[in-house]
Amino acid sequence: MLNPTDLGSNYFYEVSLNDIKDDRLAVKLSVFGIKTEEAVFNFPRIVPGIYGAMDFGRNIVHFQAFSGNDTLPVERTGTNSWKIHMAYKINEIRYEVDDGWEVFGSGVQEGFYRSAESSFTKDKVFVINNNTLFGYFSGGEKWPVYVSFEKPADFFAATSLENRSKNPQKDDFFAKNYRDLVDNPILYTRPDTVNLHIGNTLVTVACYADSGRKLAAEIGRKIGPLMEHQRAYLGGTLPVDRYTFLFYHTSHSKPGEYTGDGLEHSASTLCLLNSQTDSSLLDRFVYGIASHEFFHVITPLTVHSEEIEDYDFLAPRMSQHLWLYEGMTEYTTMHMPIKEGLEPVEDFLLEIQRKALHMKQFDNSIPLTELSRAAMDRQDQYYNFYLKGALVCLCLDIRLRELSEGKYGTQELMRDLSRRYGPDKPFKDAELFDVITSMTFPEIRTFFRDYVEGSEPLPLEQFLSKAGVRFDAKRNTAALAPDATPQQLQLRKWWIGS
Repeated sequence: MLNPTDLGSNYFYEVSLNDIKDDRLAVKLSVFGIKTEEAVFNFPRIVPGIYGAMDFGRNIVHFQAFSGNDTLPVERTGTNSWKIHMAYKINEIRYEVDDGWEVFGSGVQEGFYRSAESSFTKDKVFVINNNTLFGYFSGGEKWPVYVSFEKPADFFAATSLENRSKNPQKDDFFAKNYRDLVDNPILYTRPDTVNLHIGNTLVTVACYADSGRKLAAEIGRKIGPLMEHQRAYLGGTLPVDRYTFLFYHTSHSKPGEYTGDGLEHSASTLCLLNSQTDSSLLDRFVYGIASHEFFHVITPLTVHSEEIEDYDFLAPRMSQHLWLYEGMTEYTTMHMPIKEGLEPVEDFLLEIQRKALHMKQFDNSIPLTELSRAAMDRQDQYYNFYLKGALVCLCLDIRLRELSEGKYGTQELMRDLSRRYGPDKPFKDAELFDVITSMTFPEIRTFFRDYVEGSEPLPLEQFLSKAGVRFDAKRNTAALAPDATPQQLQLRKWWIGS
């Protein structure tokens, strides 16, 4: 790897959305001050938040490096990397980028996340994931990035990136480093936006619909109350000053059916939806994907391990804590509505039944820590984090409430972990279980050993019984026990507030 001091100190990118040709965007990168004989330029193989290799360099064509008007020797060393010879002469790189999908709809393949890709539709909409348009030098991952987009004057860029331009035909964005750039997608289209003030947070909802229907106001009416309840659930304050929801909707004519995809970021979520333009489907989508993705601001975006903090876009090390990143987030998504009084207990119990039923389709003998480390290779088992992972966190919540006599559960645990760590202070992967145990109770270490690090069957029936819920594993039914003891009723009240 190159020493960063031997390279330039900034990236200066230019793109014109007005000049799309053959469904490709042309990108120019100005480079100064490289002192080495060779330099390696890369696009990510994978990005944070997804666990399947995407190889974003596969859509890059006509890659060239220049010294003035002269081209420099370039060798493509793999799908995602180019070695530039005589790099000390370089002052410019040019290439073209194909989009990764045309219209979001059905037929999503395993391990392929459209929400991490880009899509270009001239004069209508550009979904920009910056990891597909812009690369980085090995050793230059922490350089500041400046990106300039020429655009139609009536297009609006919805993003949480800082925009330093006041020109209606040009946007100038700044990111503190490459990771920050990748962490902020952009939706370019004619404006359909609303701004919401949720406590200390400015929330922007920006939408595109191929039907031409304006959706932002309607979705904003769903997002606003949802986030108010999320704020209450998180202790009264949201952990970000600004947040942007980017919604891309395509229509089909099949009643009741929809395909959705979403990817969380530190200050935004990109949501893709293919459905009828039906308010009940939009409701379900907002309260499903949007709620889950926003809760990721807690983990892994605030609470995360060194593997995520020092992310290698070409060969990332996998953390063993996907049970926390995805399982806890999914549990929080299902727990918040019942704890905040937004849904009847029957709906909450139905969700437990659904997860317990679908969990049986997966290999539950694989410890969650082992599956986490092998997430890229075991895509066939990955969805179990949203099932078994969420139910493990449900049982952890009940156990914590039981041991603390109602004073402490997963809500308080995640708040305390956020205070202890935070966006810029990762935890050590191997130490997290012991840290949580030191913050809570000795018995919790046994819980992790048995059900997260180990392959002991999750005794869902036993844990739910503690809270006066009768679960029949064979029939896959869950119901409130009519003969619950006062102790069980008290624990249930501590746990779900009813």
